[in-house]
Amino acid sequence: MWVERRSGLEHQRGSLDHRLPYERDKTRVIHCPAFRRLQRKTQILGTDEGDFHRTRLTHSLEVASIGTSIVRNLMVKQPSALLQELLPTDDLMQVICLLHDIGHPPFGHGGETALHYKMRCFGGFEGNAQTMRLLMKIEDSYGSFGLDLTRRALLGVLKYPVCWDKVVAPEMPTASLRVDEKIRVNDWLPPKGYFSTEQPEIDWLLSGVSEADRIQFQSLANAPHGKKHGCAAHYSFDCSIMDIADDIAYGVHDLEDAVHLRLITREEMESPQLHTLLSQSRSTSLPTWLDRLFDKTVAVRKQAIGEMVNYLITATRLLEVSPTFEAPLLRYNIVLLPEARALLDYLMTSIYHYVIDSQASRTFEFGGQTVVLRLFDALSSNPSHLLDENNRQLFASQSDEALAMRVICDYIANMTDEYAHRMHERLFGLNTRTIFERIRGDYPLAYARGSVMLGLAGAWIALACGLVRR
Repeated sequence: MWVERRSGLEHQRGSLDHRLPYERDKTRVIHCPAFRRLQRKTQILGTDEGDFHRTRLTHSLEVASIGTSIVRNLMVKQPSALLQELLPTDDLMQVICLLHDIGHPPFGHGGETALHYKMRCFGGFEGNAQTMRLLMKIEDSYGSFGLDLTRRALLGVLKYPVCWDKVVAPEMPTASLRVDEKIRVNDWLPPKGYFSTEQPEIDWLLSGVSEADRIQFQSLANAPHGKKHGCAAHYSFDCSIMDIADDIAYGVHDLEDAVHLRLITREEMESPQLHTLLSQSRSTSLPTWLDRLFDKTVAVRKQAIGEMVNYLITATRLLEVSPTFEAPLLRYNIVLLPEARALLDYLMTSIYHYVIDSQASRTFEFGGQTVVLRLFDALSSNPSHLLDENNRQLFASQSDEALAMRVICDYIANMTDEYAHRMHERLFGLNTRTIFERIRGDYPLAYARGSVMLGLAGAWIALACGLVRR
């Protein structure tokens, strides 16, 4: 059942293809155009910022490596019959991890929020929902079946198994009426759930479990109210491993980028709480971990990163999240030990506070958001001229406005940062890449975070005042 494909086809390459189903899934991912585009999509910093820090592609590769290591550690450390039956193969785990960010648009969360704002009346936009749409429909390597992946692979990627209509807040923020729109990111954060346009595909995916399991699996932890979105209550066993691997890559590997680029200092990270968390870990080397993390030698810092990743990988255990599920893949999750979870949360919070929420990152996010807003306006105003031939035909064939706008949304979401920049320049005659430049690591940190951004602000003020040619 779990290796079934929606097309029903099992051996497209003939009887001499001896690969196992999940191995074929992995091959499809590696050769998928959307996967290659991740090399030019933002993880935390823009893709033009240098060649050291992570992109969406290298982040996904690291998540796959960590996810596979978690599986192997569990096989060795917890050899119960139940766990051995549940654990995914290396190929399956890599497929799920490699795909977890494939639906994210250019410019990170700035692009995601901009697309959600533009699609607010047409079913919304969210990166994880776009991942499912892309895998099951948009990537047409196998016609109308998308990548035609196995059922279990798709279930592992389905992080929020609830429909967008069920979780979206009943009240919307006030939309801008200005021609040159600017939006507040926190006002338009998207709900987490799959698009209603993919309901038939999700129905097929969940047809592998009982009706009672499906209803429970698609239940909410919190219902939407006011301007607050609801959230899903469950995800599958495989997805729980991917989610931990993603958190580790974000909280530790992205921290390595921040330290290397001097976006975070030891003084900012260090606190009595962190020392307590390090001391509570089950690793004898972690209490002195900060010394190695901020060492001047790259090799010493790299060892510190490896120590932390290894500690977190080995601090996992099996948990029965809901005994009422019939399917073991829904009944059990992998979780971090409480002390490891607290430590990782601290690292992730530090990354968010000092990097994601920094002036430099928010400026980049705002710039990307603005590019996406303007591209959407331009393409939707004249799709018959500005879309490529395939998307023109697809746009014209849609039966209603919401589906037509989804075509434009798909087109922009598929863009890399670089392609979005170039299209924006061709349409508006403005070199946005000079606006996106961030001060380099050889300048003082305070300068990088502070006064240099006045130049960026000045550029946007000039644009707003009509002083820059559009």
